[in-house]
Amino acid sequence: MATPPTSARPRAGSPTGRRPLAAGKVMVVMLVAALVGGLLNAAGIRKTADSQPVGIRRDLARIVAEPLYAVSHALQIDELRRGIQAVVGRSGDDDIDASLPDPEIRNGTTPAPPPKKRAFDPVFPAKTWVGGDSLSITPGESFVAAAPATQVVEVVAGDVDGHVATGLARPEVFNWSQHIADVVAADNPNAMVLTIGSNDDQTLTGEGGGAQYGTAEWVAEYRRRVGGIMDQVTGDGKRVLFWLGVPPIRTRADDRYQPINDIIREEAAKRPGRVVFLDLDQRFRGPDGGYADYLDGVVVRTPDGVHLSRAGGDIVAQMVLDAMNQTFDLTSWRTTTTTLKGPATTVTTARGTAGVPSPATTTRPR
Repeated sequence: MATPPTSARPRAGSPTGRRPLAAGKVMVVMLVAALVGGLLNAAGIRKTADSQPVGIRRDLARIVAEPLYAVSHALQIDELRRGIQAVVGRSGDDDIDASLPDPEIRNGTTPAPPPKKRAFDPVFPAKTWVGGDSLSITPGESFVAAAPATQVVEVVAGDVDGHVATGLARPEVFNWSQHIADVVAADNPNAMVLTIGSNDDQTLTGEGGGAQYGTAEWVAEYRRRVGGIMDQVTGDGKRVLFWLGVPPIRTRADDRYQPINDIIREEAAKRPGRVVFLDLDQRFRGPDGGYADYLDGVVVRTPDGVHLSRAGGDIVAQMVLDAMNQTFDLTSWRTTTTTLKGPATTVTTARGTAGVPSPATTTRPR
């Protein structure tokens, strides 16, 4: 029997007879695959790096991610990723918008006069958006439950628009300015109830960022961001913003959130009738002036010492409704005969006590 030529003989240790790649070649193949994968996913890697908590780990991740994204963008590899995302319905997943609007009102600027008090009724209710960080969720649910009893407050989308661990400090993680613009475009609410601040006691990132919490530079930039959001919501005169402050938090120093609450309060005061600040800090302090789990014998905080219990949420919801009653006219419809003029029709409704309308008549063009 003829002996097979040497080239056809299986190599020892290779059951198929194929020569395995040298270790160096394997490493090269793995590195090339990793590079290609990294370039294809560069936009996502960059967003993940930017979303890391501020510190050395985030800095190191960005040192790698930014050049990788620059190369991917220059070679237009990122366009392939965008195309794939569009096909699967995830367009915009990698977008980073770290800009926040400038305020229209600056130091020394004379604030605009308060707008005329608006009246609402069951035919034309006050469309109200409720949202913010995690502290908005339980009070927001209480507000959603209480609103129908007013007959004139309608919560847009019927739910709380809560986004955990968000604020104005990290716009690349969640950009509230862009989100608010989307809400206004979609729902055009008459009132917005916003809870933001509890996650902002940190170094600011994004445009104008870099300052550490509590420094003069931080105060100036955070004030710009707060004022910018306020003017974005109310600048056209079509809506009022109710901004809830940060309550005491058990795991933070007693005065930890004072700079944040002070800035929101002061900026709201520059916009009378357009922005209303609700002070949760003072409302949720105990008899000794510090953090309290109980108020009047009722548990108002959750075990984590951060969030509000259902009873605490009910207190906040009532605070918001009281503020809305002071800012808007939500009750005169109960005792007046109102002629409501819509774009194409006129609806006249008689309202009064025990079915007897009041002789007063108010005309409300819409």
